[in-house]
Amino acid sequence: MPPPFHVFLDVDGGGWHPAAWRRSRVSPDAVFSPARLKEFAVTAQAQGLTGLTFEDSTLPDPRNPHGHLDAVQRAAFLAGTTDTIGLLPVAATTYSEPFHVAAQIASLDHSSAGRAGWIATTSTPAVARTVNLPVLDDPQAELTDVVGAVRRLWDSWEDDAVVRDVATGRYVDRDRLHHVDVVATNFSVKGPLTVPRPPQGQPVVAAHERDLLDPGVVDVVLTGSERTRRSAGGPLVVLEVEFALDTAAASGAQRVEALDADAPAPARGRLRWTGSGEGFARYLSGLAGSVDGVRLHAAVLDEDLRTLLRTTFPALRVARLLRPPAAGATLRTTLGRPRPVNQFATA
Repeated sequence: MPPPFHVFLDVDGGGWHPAAWRRSRVSPDAVFSPARLKEFAVTAQAQGLTGLTFEDSTLPDPRNPHGHLDAVQRAAFLAGTTDTIGLLPVAATTYSEPFHVAAQIASLDHSSAGRAGWIATTSTPAVARTVNLPVLDDPQAELTDVVGAVRRLWDSWEDDAVVRDVATGRYVDRDRLHHVDVVATNFSVKGPLTVPRPPQGQPVVAAHERDLLDPGVVDVVLTGSERTRRSAGGPLVVLEVEFALDTAAASGAQRVEALDADAPAPARGRLRWTGSGEGFARYLSGLAGSVDGVRLHAAVLDEDLRTLLRTTFPALRVARLLRPPAAGATLRTTLGRPRPVNQFATA
């Protein structure tokens, strides 16, 4: 049996390329429709993928403006229409309130029965200027502080804090609620949280290595480099791959060239792959054992997903690299990550 290899698929708009909406099989006003998002999710779950990710952006790209629906809201929408696949929205840390992020992701974990993750990101100085806030000198340090504060807020309720004792009228055991008082360089936050401890204790936290001062603060490191390796006892390493596959009409490289002619794509710190679906399966199989998984970004979801389904995923399944999450498993269980002990637990 090969080592676990986790495949995540990003489902954002028409695809990673800013001109993807021009190639979509649906009209531009239907790109964000709930039915379309649900179709992608049901398909990915049926294929045995580990998780869906939901990209987000505080500001539109001024060169190629196109909209996003809120990532956490999209994940929450799919919590009730899926039952095994993980759901990992992007939520920035630089100018967001840690209390709100903690409550959002904890709520997603409850509504998905323990399948929530959080991709923490930093924001650019342009975001600060837009919301009239000072530009932070060290957004990576801010991310570390926010992740630490959010983890403490998730732990502010012990697992058995909710007692729901009808006879005595007690809903919660106050001794198992804990005050949180975090004072960081750029913010302060007090708890407890308004949401009970999530089913996973702490939902899975991921971040791109460029945003991290200390990889040890997250459960999953996202990277655009094939050379990044997991350290002993360290977080999982997942390679970010944006791809365009050959179709009957054009090669993957020709498709990207045509898309770039409409709207040049910015560099996002991901590895880019073009070629046949069969070749992509061989490439991904070659990564197994050196990284723990991949986060796939399709150039045009409508076009590339069809090829993935027809050629790439069947080959990965034959190689026993696509193994569906078990029914009832949390995202942590699927990833082989232990459930964190509550830092405030007294017994």
